[in-house]
Amino acid sequence: MTRERPKRREILVAPRELESLDEPAEESVDEAHAELLDILRDLVATALTDRQRRIVEMYFFEGRTQEEIAADLGIAQQVVSRQLFGAVRDGKKVGGAIRRLQVVVEELGIEWV
Repeated sequence: MTRERPKRREILVAPRELESLDEPAEESVDEAHAELLDILRDLVATALTDRQRRIVEMYFFEGRTQEEIAADLGIAQQVVSRQLFGAVRDGKKVGGAIRRLQVVVEELGIEWV
């Protein structure tokens, strides 16, 4: 049996070497954060079903609870949870907006952390 190689490798670095690295400018971090949010909003708008998109917007962007979303949409809280995070079937996680976004992000070559 062959072992699959890990996609990432860890490199040990002494703390004193890390201190010598320049900190990124706060402006560039803010710009990168804003750019990633724009990409994420675009993916939410285009890669999800209408129901998943609305639930993701309400949950993450509007800060509403699953119970509030369920009441507003006239569905059970468990349905909201499955739409967001998927369900386990035959020992595997399937469905869900978050998983779908992860797949699309990976296909685009964006590192999901």
